[in-house]
Amino acid sequence: MCIFCNELDKDQILYETKHFKVVFDINPEQVGHMLLISKKHYMNYLELPDRVVLDLIQLERKLIQILENDMNIFGVSIIRNNGRVMDNGTHFHEHIIPRYESDGFWEEGPTENFSFDFTRFITLLNS
Repeated sequence: MCIFCNELDKDQILYETKHFKVVFDINPEQVGHMLLISKKHYMNYLELPDRVVLDLIQLERKLIQILENDMNIFGVSIIRNNGRVMDNGTHFHEHIIPRYESDGFWEEGPTENFSFDFTRFITLLNS
């Protein structure tokens, strides 16, 4: 059973495109960590039709634009698990993780969390 097909509540969805839903990660690496989840049950990035990949790229660009230019985030890490490294009970999704200078993201140990204005982000995303 796929949690993305069966367990997402409408109130969890921050934004939608034709092919993707955006939600905050329930176990974030950093405050503001989001998932871009395909609406259709694809198991692999290579299964995505070109029109879905284009939608994904446009959505990534929209999120990066808001985070880096409007939210004063230092940068963004985009992480895609694929193939046999996919989490059990999920389908294709991508992680968008806000990054901050000296956040310790790639270092051993916990990542330093920074504040994130959720209300402002959601307003910008939906404007």
